[in-house]
Amino acid sequence: MPELRRLRYAVAVADELNFTRAAERLGVSQQVLSEQIRRLEDELGLQVFDRTTRQVRVTSHGRQILDEARAVVGAADALRDRARRLASAQAGVVRLGYSRSTAFDTAPLVSAVTEARPELRVEVREVPSRQLPQSVRDGDVDVALSRWADDTDQLFAHTLRRLRSGVILRAGDALAGRAEVALGDLAGRSLVMHRREDSPARHDATLAVCAEAGVEPEIVTPRLPFDPLFTDVAEGRGVQIASEAIRGALPAGLTWVPLASGVLEQREDLRWDPARAHPARDAFLDEARAWAGAQR
Repeated sequence: MPELRRLRYAVAVADELNFTRAAERLGVSQQVLSEQIRRLEDELGLQVFDRTTRQVRVTSHGRQILDEARAVVGAADALRDRARRLASAQAGVVRLGYSRSTAFDTAPLVSAVTEARPELRVEVREVPSRQLPQSVRDGDVDVALSRWADDTDQLFAHTLRRLRSGVILRAGDALAGRAEVALGDLAGRSLVMHRREDSPARHDATLAVCAEAGVEPEIVTPRLPFDPLFTDVAEGRGVQIASEAIRGALPAGLTWVPLASGVLEQREDLRWDPARAHPARDAFLDEARAWAGAQR
């Protein structure tokens, strides 16, 4: 069996078709790379590359060998990453992925967990909402906090909380003093919404309930993507629908009024892969559930 290092070198040369670039990518000298490729070819008893002073080509036999080499290198990398994840789990490290819509709840959740379990270290990473489930499946994060993510394939989801949706308005708005707002009250107003690709499930759900209420709002895209200060509403470009979690983060001059009960209720879910052993993550989940129970 050829050395893994030499197979990795061969894959780099095949990708670059240039020994100089491949050597730079690998962080070795061109002389070392050339010597290792020669030794690989001696071990295999065939020529993997045709090279001249002008170009490098993969031979017909080399293409077959390189297919196998890529598989071996990929498997070795997956094994290394798996070992690192297991080591992190045993060491008490949990990588929490969160979407921007849950950002206001991520910090208090992490604080509550680490206060209850000081031996745990929670590393947070913002991931686009639509990518969160796959990030968990790929092992990029150990657990995800999300809203509006319906993809649960191969994952377990636990609902921490259910949150009411409401409307962000300027404080002087005629609707600002109401106990709650019906969607019909928004007729004729512009609605500030992010692009559908940023959160397809949320976008579609919002337009669906508007349609059911007979409201066809003009959609306004925020000037500043994911602006946490709600500048567009403050400037009078429209109103914005958001969960009750943002109430404490609103700047002066803006207010949040709940929508009629049950309209666009949002789930705040934790998602993880139950097939992947992770004792630190399981401890995190226990404390997260306790935190959510205390919020009710």
